Amino acid sequence: MQIAIISGSARPDRQSHKVALEIESRIKKSVGITTQLLDVKEYQLPLLDYTYRTHPAPSEKMTLFHDHLLQSQGILVVSPEHNSSFAGALKNTMDYYLDEYSKKPFGIAVVSAGMLGGINAARELQHYCIRLNGIVSPSFLITPKVQTLFDQDGNLIDESYGERIEKFLDEYLWLFNKLNN
Repeated sequence: MQIAIISGSARPDRQSHKVALEIESRIKKSVGITTQLLDVKEYQLPLLDYTYRTHPAPSEKMTLFHDHLLQSQGILVVSPEHNSSFAGALKNTMDYYLDEYSKKPFGIAVVSAGMLGGINAARELQHYCIRLNGIVSPSFLITPKVQTLFDQDGNLIDESYGERIEKFLDEYLWLFNKLNN
């Protein structure tokens, strides 16, 4: 079974991508689960004009993203908080698709440089993922002061945050397994 991890920031020097990579490395240790990291910065889909389903000539990148979503039985979304919501680049990318998310378990991880850790983005993402007909795990991964959690090479240096990631993944994988068995 496969989980798509959507890394939701297209900004330079993004910190949320480090969280996405850490989550991916931990999930890879799970037996019988593979991951597909879908990086909105790498895909750089243009501003939405047509959804994938109605697009007269979808690009190769749009089709590849679509295929990865279809092949996945679950979705984990990692986003920074921008202006009390989730990243615009993430919304633009995800809006290309709809049926690809239906009835799949969603996990939400949010990131902030501040003390609140992206809680506003988590709430907005929760509503959005429900609108996509996803089944959202009630446990979020909130990440305050992300700039203090990783070294310059992207290695996690905060053990307590690593424990919070494990708890989040335990909850998400329980839901993922229940919905896929």
